[in-house]
Amino acid sequence: PFMLFPLLIFYFIQRRFSWQKAILLLPFVWTLTDWLANQMPHGLQVYLLAYTQSNNIWLIQFSDTFGMWGVGFWLMMMNGFLTLVCDKKQIKIISFTIIWLILPFIYSLWVMKISPQSVLGSNTRKSKVSIIQTNLDSYSKDSLLVQKTFQQIVSLSDSAVRITHPDLLILPEAAFPLSLFQDETILNFTKKAITAWQTSVAIGYAEYPDSTKKHIYQNKALVFTPQLAMFWDSLKIKPIDVKVYQKQYGLPFVELMPYFAELPTARGTAMQQGKENLTFEYVNFNNDKFIVALTICWEQMYPHKIAALVNQDADFIALMNNDSWFGKSPGAKQLRSFTRMRAIENRRTIARCSNGGISCFIDPFGRIYGEIPWFTKNISTQEVLCVSKKSFYTKHPHFFVILDGILLIILLCYFEINNKKHLLILKNENIPAKRE
Repeated sequence: PFMLFPLLIFYFIQRRFSWQKAILLLPFVWTLTDWLANQMPHGLQVYLLAYTQSNNIWLIQFSDTFGMWGVGFWLMMMNGFLTLVCDKKQIKIISFTIIWLILPFIYSLWVMKISPQSVLGSNTRKSKVSIIQTNLDSYSKDSLLVQKTFQQIVSLSDSAVRITHPDLLILPEAAFPLSLFQDETILNFTKKAITAWQTSVAIGYAEYPDSTKKHIYQNKALVFTPQLAMFWDSLKIKPIDVKVYQKQYGLPFVELMPYFAELPTARGTAMQQGKENLTFEYVNFNNDKFIVALTICWEQMYPHKIAALVNQDADFIALMNNDSWFGKSPGAKQLRSFTRMRAIENRRTIARCSNGGISCFIDPFGRIYGEIPWFTKNISTQEVLCVSKKSFYTKHPHFFVILDGILLIILLCYFEINNKKHLLILKNENIPAKRE
């Protein structure tokens, strides 16, 4: 329904002014419509125009300034120019079209090859990070699923630490199918393992906060450091003292029901949404400190959400996913391409960790490396570039949308004034009005 709105506006604009003016205004209307669709709780986001270009990293580098909204606007305007070229075949319009086409590629060449430091800054470091990919569907009805999941997680984590010695180990979304802090046995095992590994671990888990409403759960994640594990008992640390991130955005109609917070979905559960953006600190073996932002699965579909996390001074992002229910379909590949857009917008490396896949690392320019083949249980350890400089988009995620709306109003007013002047002249000269 949202996609019908800009076409409806286009119809009225071309009736009021001309179809050529309607073509020029369509990118402004379409961009606002995409942005509004992204804000709606029931929106699935995947159909937004900019995502059609998310794998074309040589085109979309300018999203670090204007975000995905700028990419969608550029694409619509490009089509508008081509339409006018076919209609008018004028040198001026052809020139505008060529300039519009090459500008993004010139910028991409500059930031990717000539001067990467212009967007990354000079204060960059590297941290060794391992991602763990299991080969189990967390929605499976297998009675031994919890046991199998736990065994795979522990086995792969132990191998990663023993072989590659990472600074940080990242597990998939809800890797612990049980609550970390509500199960004493799991908590004690976790503390003992992390103390032995001397490696920080980003852990995702599910928690049921109210025993009287068993369908309501919280999707949580934290970075469990060796220091926290070693001093837990001596400092008498309690779960309430530990900083934990709670997932804020879920897949509509699957994880939560839009507009009805406690109403169960078809799965019989309802995800309780978090409210706070958090980042986590950890140190490597040289005692260098790093800051990582944890985000969970569907949250990557909300660009302002990822920007808010990076604004908490995150050096890089850990995206914890559950994509196995897609199977070997384009769905998982599509979500991976969306992650590339988020990496470019914020100029941050994203360590993408998913059960079943696709798990990989994506650098600040959207380039993929260290990918694990989907539906294989494996680990990948890579150096992650840590960046402190914030992109313009990170600092001003709604700038382009606001600018787009202001320009749309100005252009509508300008066309309306000119239209009235034109009609007045025709009336005075007794010439019938004619639309272009």
